[in-house]
Amino acid sequence: METKVSYTSSVFTAVRKEMNFNTDWLYAPCNCENGHLPDLSEEAFGPVCLPHANRILESYKGEDFQKQIESYRFVSWYRKHFALDGFFADKNIYVVFEGVATIADIYVNGEYVGNHKGAYTGFTFDITDYVKTDGRDNVIAVRVNSEKQTGIPPEGGDVDYCLFGGIVRNVNLVVTDKLRIGDVTVTTPGIAEGDSRVHVNVVVENNTAESKDIVVEAVISDMSGKIAAEGSRHIQLNQGCEADCVIDTGSVEDVKLWSIEGPNLYTAVIRLKDGSICTDDVSEKFGFRWFEFTDTDSESAFYINGEKLTLLGINRHEQWPWIGRAVCDRLQASDADLIKETGLNAVRCSHYPQSRAFLDRCDEIGLIVFEEAPGWQHVGDDAWKDVYKENIKEMISRDKNHPSIISWGVRVNESLDSHDLYGETNRIAKSMDKTRPTHGVRKMESYEDSECQEDIFTVNYKYPDVPRIKPFIITEHASDWVSGDGYPGAEDAKACEFIKSFGDTMNYYYGNAYCAGGFGWSMFDYNNEVNYTKQGHVFYSGLYDIFRYAKPAANLYRSQKDVEDEAVLYIANYWTETSAKDVMVLSNCDEVELFVNGKSVGRLAPNTFENLPHPAFTFKNVSYEEGELKAVGYVDGREAAAHVRKTPKAAAKLVMSADYDTLTADGSDLTQVMVELMDENGTVLPYDKSKVKISVSGPGTFIGEEEVELEGGHIGFIVQSNYNRTGVITCTAELADGDGVEPAVIEIEVYAITDKGGNKNG
Repeated sequence: METKVSYTSSVFTAVRKEMNFNTDWLYAPCNCENGHLPDLSEEAFGPVCLPHANRILESYKGEDFQKQIESYRFVSWYRKHFALDGFFADKNIYVVFEGVATIADIYVNGEYVGNHKGAYTGFTFDITDYVKTDGRDNVIAVRVNSEKQTGIPPEGGDVDYCLFGGIVRNVNLVVTDKLRIGDVTVTTPGIAEGDSRVHVNVVVENNTAESKDIVVEAVISDMSGKIAAEGSRHIQLNQGCEADCVIDTGSVEDVKLWSIEGPNLYTAVIRLKDGSICTDDVSEKFGFRWFEFTDTDSESAFYINGEKLTLLGINRHEQWPWIGRAVCDRLQASDADLIKETGLNAVRCSHYPQSRAFLDRCDEIGLIVFEEAPGWQHVGDDAWKDVYKENIKEMISRDKNHPSIISWGVRVNESLDSHDLYGETNRIAKSMDKTRPTHGVRKMESYEDSECQEDIFTVNYKYPDVPRIKPFIITEHASDWVSGDGYPGAEDAKACEFIKSFGDTMNYYYGNAYCAGGFGWSMFDYNNEVNYTKQGHVFYSGLYDIFRYAKPAANLYRSQKDVEDEAVLYIANYWTETSAKDVMVLSNCDEVELFVNGKSVGRLAPNTFENLPHPAFTFKNVSYEEGELKAVGYVDGREAAAHVRKTPKAAAKLVMSADYDTLTADGSDLTQVMVELMDENGTVLPYDKSKVKISVSGPGTFIGEEEVELEGGHIGFIVQSNYNRTGVITCTAELADGDGVEPAVIEIEVYAITDKGGNKNG
């Protein structure tokens, strides 16, 4: 069973070496006795790649879904064999875990290295003294405890979401010189006053046996790679010591600011020089931007780079069906893309720090982030609080250089006051990062009397004319609690009620000068533990369903885009006999005209949610006639967009589409695949619940249910690559009892890994 990966100096080009450590792991879904020992029999282990879910769930919903939740609550072991040549002998070697759910105990060559608590923050262990660097076999073993952990946030009480289990994010091996960079913080403190110098704080570590005269260099490059500024500092550092080194670079000429419209990024490369030898280098992306939350008699608002911006936000859970949180970086990043494409300008990381790949993508596309520490309503004992505070430190330490992040959440979501704890969490945040405010999310029930120790007053589901404390933001609004309005197959009248639940609050905060904006609940449907909606442990609160399939409500946000970027026009009516008589059209056009079977029933200016940048259009009492409903949008009197609805006919064919039609054979790359049932005109049957049979063949793994019921005429599944297996994956879908309905077939190409073991994941 043993698979050993050898690492040699030939795979490196940079001074600091950061290696993808995701492949060639062994996994046992049990609490193996002596699982840490190097010579352990590995008969119980099978090969896996990371990120990895400790259990692929049998179903993605159901009233008995509690059994699925319980199925990932166990202890498992991961092991990896690897060899290091003599190049590593005088180096410092670190293993970096981005996320393990929930307790990780790390062993190297049978020796205990350390422990980490918390499913949502990363951690690093120095394994220099534990590894062999003469080509012999090393074994790293990780005991992963995914059982219920009442002493670790967010657990201890009810939890709205699912935690899942396993090594759910990337692992990297980082190799540095003994004279190394420990940490880098990049800020631009004077940019609001036009000072474009870059302030770089570098923690330098001297792990050698002698004192060193060191030069620390900072080189700033723009997006094209052109050097924009430089700075350096000379320091003396005794053996076995570390020190902070502060560098202020020269001014960056013609500086390009980071904003939601222009997310300009710069790169700071930090180098340590011991004489003429560069001993370490670190690269950090950052952006020039400034922001403030105002509080005056006339307004309480958010400004970025001197321009007022209403925060049009959404909450996002890091979760996918069957596989939980264990997805590759590409899917994490694609969530950020979808949020931006939907027309939103901000996202709240509910209710925990989210993957580095997601945050990197937010930086790249200009998506503002409110980040949260792990927690949901419950505050535990002193030991629990200690873990919570440590998680906050880990969150800020990892993410402080992201220009997209605007505020730190340092209060457990919807918790009651905890004066001493939140005094301390605010102090921690301020001591680690003086450039950002803090916020703390409270329930609507505690709005009137809760203590606010944070800089921004945030509350869920409360809409005051004048907030009792400012600056003020609504951190959750809308949501489908029990009505079924947000269900993917909801009738269009209910789907419009769901749209209204978002639109009414958006209308409130766009029309209230004392509210800086809001974050809708939520971007995606998700699995939850408490099942308070009694809908099979799926909370149907999303603009998109659990498969990332758009609901009508997503188009309300899409219609807030600038029409010069995209003319949006969407009829929120399926045009069936049971359809609502009032037809809602979501658009950023100036006027919309509606036609029934070619006959105009009116041309309107926007008349719904009128405080929005682009209000909606409601056509009253439109008489149904089987056939075609068409909307035409006009901008400056000219036709700019059109949307046609045709009365759905009998099922004729299944159609399949994949988010990605190529995968890499790294064992973790994956794509979601969507199946839609359509009529002869290509209209998706919006209420169909037929059963579909799905099969997958070739060098890939099917993640889903082989026979599953459609939700609103569609359903999804996942295909994942197999490690080092290339070729074509063929996916087939057919109705379980659909005579005369054309099945669907799609192919996904799997390509070889071209840089195995040498490059950082992502």
